[in-house]
Amino acid sequence: MHSRYESLGAFEDLEEAISLHQQALQHCAVGHPDRPSSLNNLANCMQCRYQWKGEFGDLVEAITLHQQALELHPVDHPCRPTSLMNLAICIRSRYESQGAQQDLEEAISLLQQALELYPDGHPCRTTSLVNLAICLQCKYESQGAFGDLEEAVLLHQKALELYPVTHPHRSSALNNLANCMQCRYELQGTFEDLEGAISFHKQALELRPAGHPHRPSSLHNLAICMQCMFESMGTLVYLEEAILLHQQALGLCPVGHPDRSLSLNNLANCMQSRYQVQGTLRDLEEAISLHQQALELHPVGHPDRSSSLNNLAICLQSKYESHGAM
Repeated sequence: MHSRYESLGAFEDLEEAISLHQQALQHCAVGHPDRPSSLNNLANCMQCRYQWKGEFGDLVEAITLHQQALELHPVDHPCRPTSLMNLAICIRSRYESQGAQQDLEEAISLLQQALELYPDGHPCRTTSLVNLAICLQCKYESQGAFGDLEEAVLLHQKALELYPVTHPHRSSALNNLANCMQCRYELQGTFEDLEGAISFHKQALELRPAGHPHRPSSLHNLAICMQCMFESMGTLVYLEEAILLHQQALGLCPVGHPDRSLSLNNLANCMQSRYQVQGTLRDLEEAISLHQQALELHPVGHPDRSSSLNNLAICLQSKYESHGAM
């Protein structure tokens, strides 16, 4: 049922899988040889339901179940590294939900232990590298320690080397590494990092053709790097490419899409930048229209409403200063 849910996305299948795993666990008392796998299976389903419905209790139960499974996998057990990684992923989800730094530290510790137990050539080593790199990047963003970012870049590079061109996860590996290199560019200003980020984002985009669920985010990420290139070099062709990419991304974020407001805002900012360079009123008017649409998606109480109001106000002020419209 869990496999059918993952394939078809029918929530009833997930609910039935949870019920069946709960019944199976009841038949696997303490000491039963199948109890660890039963705990793990139920935990994975609870985690899926948390990702679907967002009910925090499901995540708490998944963590508890994974902790119990880990206790049944001692140091020399072949399933211990998988238990460590599964628990770490859930702990990271709790960090993302609540922001408790100790959760992030625990997730990193668990993943480091798992990585030590996955030798070179192990099929799960790549996943362990990726998850640890993501956690270290989160830690860098939270605490600003450059060493964490450097280690995240190194781990993402190692993971990418283990994904051949035809691997279904290669585009994600390219995207992850590109994002880290872009962060390092923003911190240190090393031009090679920005060029590397652009190269990796382009490769990721090529692996995400029309219809791919992650194509909009790839377009967005590459566009942001092109904006950085324009700001660094002042060459208009980079801004033109950023605009084109943002337009394509917006076209893939219809009304109701969760990323539509972000896409509207990014395109508006680029149109405003082109207006500042070329002085074409049409660009400024389009920026105003896009910011107005973004503002409509940020009602009172939305955390991004203040920035939307500010962006729109700046554009309207520019229009007044340029044309004196009252």
